[in-house]
Amino acid sequence: MFHCVSLGFAVFAQKFVHCVSVLLTMANLKLYLDSRRLKSDGTALLKISLSHLRQVRYVSLGLSLKPCMWDSEHSRVTDKHPSHLRLNNAIARLKLRAEDAFLSVVASGSRYTLAEIHEAVARAVLPEPEEASSEKVDTSLLFPAFEKFAATKKESTRLTYERTLVHLRAFADERVLRFEDVTRSWLLGFDAAMAKTAPSPNARAIHMRNLRAVFNFAIDEGLTSWYPFRKFHIKTVKTAKRSLCVEDLRRLFSAPVDDWQEPYLDFFKLSFMLVGINAVDLLHLVPGSLRSGRVEFNRSKTSRFYSLKVEAEASLLIEKYRGSEHLVSFMDGRSDYLQFVRQCNHALKTIGTRSRQGVAPTGVALFPQLTTYWARHSWATVARSIGVSIDDIALALGHGDGHDLTHIYLDEDLQKIDEANRRVLDWVFLGKR
Repeated sequence: MFHCVSLGFAVFAQKFVHCVSVLLTMANLKLYLDSRRLKSDGTALLKISLSHLRQVRYVSLGLSLKPCMWDSEHSRVTDKHPSHLRLNNAIARLKLRAEDAFLSVVASGSRYTLAEIHEAVARAVLPEPEEASSEKVDTSLLFPAFEKFAATKKESTRLTYERTLVHLRAFADERVLRFEDVTRSWLLGFDAAMAKTAPSPNARAIHMRNLRAVFNFAIDEGLTSWYPFRKFHIKTVKTAKRSLCVEDLRRLFSAPVDDWQEPYLDFFKLSFMLVGINAVDLLHLVPGSLRSGRVEFNRSKTSRFYSLKVEAEASLLIEKYRGSEHLVSFMDGRSDYLQFVRQCNHALKTIGTRSRQGVAPTGVALFPQLTTYWARHSWATVARSIGVSIDDIALALGHGDGHDLTHIYLDEDLQKIDEANRRVLDWVFLGKR
C-alpha cells in the first residue's frame, strides 16, 4: 500500500512539474505604454507586448499618449485625456482583435514561435486599406479638433476646456457637427442653452472663448477657413470687488481661527506676501525653487519667469510648512491641486466662525465670498492705495506691457518689485507707509 501511495505521489509530482513548465513557457499578451523613448511632444506609443520563452516583441497600435494619461494597472486611458472614453473603446476593439489572432496561433496545438504570434497579431490590428479609409477622422468635424487642442493644454486650462465640451455635447451631436454649422444664430442658441445650467454670463463667456480659441487653432491648422465670431460679441458683466482693503486684511490676518482653518489662512497670507502669487504656482514650487532668498519659477499660465524676494514674514511661513516634495507641504502626497484649492476656499469663507467637533459653528463669517484669488487682487489694491504706480503693479503681477518678456530679468525691474512688495507688507503688518 505504501508503494502505491509513493507511486501515486510521484505521478502527481511529475504532472505538477509539467504544468509549471507549460505555464512558464506559455505565451503572454498585454497592453504596454512604451515610455522608454518619449516623442518630442512628451507622448509615448501604446503597444501590445508579446512574450514567449523569455523573448519579447511589440506591436504598435498607432496611438500616442502622455504617461500621466495611462493607467498601467488597469490598462486604460485615464480621464485626464479629453477623449478617454472614445480611446478606451478603440483600444478594447484592437485588443480583442489581437487576442483572437493570438489564441488562433497558441491554441493550434502545434509548436509555435514568437515570430508567428507577432505576425498574426500585427495583421489583426493593422486595418485593411478600405477599413482605414472608413475610419479616417473627418477633419471638417469640430469635436476632434476641439479634443486635440484641449489635450495640448496644461492641467488647469485643460479642465476648463473639458467643461466646455460637456456643454457642447449637451447641445450638439459630436458625430456630425462641422465647423461651418457654427453660425451666429447657432452661437446664440448655444449661449441660451448654457444659461439653463450656467446663469452667470462670465462663466458662459469662458466657454465661448474656449470655442473661439479652437476655431483659431483649426484655421491655423488648415482645417477650416470658417470663423463665426466676426459678428458675435462675447458678453461679460462687471464682477463684484474681489479684493480686501488694508483694514480688511488686518481683520482677516488677526482673526482667531480653529486649528483646521489655520493652514488655509496661512496659505492665503503666504500668497499675499509673495506678491499675490497664484495658488497653482505656489503649490507647485519645489525645494529648489528657493535660491539665495528668492523664489524662482515659471508661471503656469504664461510660462513667464518670475523671481520674487522672500521677505522675513514669508520666510517664517515657508519654514512652518516646509515640505519634502514641495517648497511648502500642502501638495506633499497630493496629486490634485484643485482639490486643495477647493478646500482652502471653503475654509477661507468660514473664517470668523468658530466651532469644536460636534458643535454647531458660532459667529459670522468675515468675508463669505473670499477665495485664494483675492490675495492677488488685494496686493494690487493695497499697492495702489500707497502710491505704487500702475506700471510697477502691472510689472509685479506679470501683466503684459508691450515689452519683451525677458524684461523681468533686468535688475531694475526686480528691484522695483522688491521695493513695492516691501512697502505693501510694511503698511499691512507694521502700519508704516
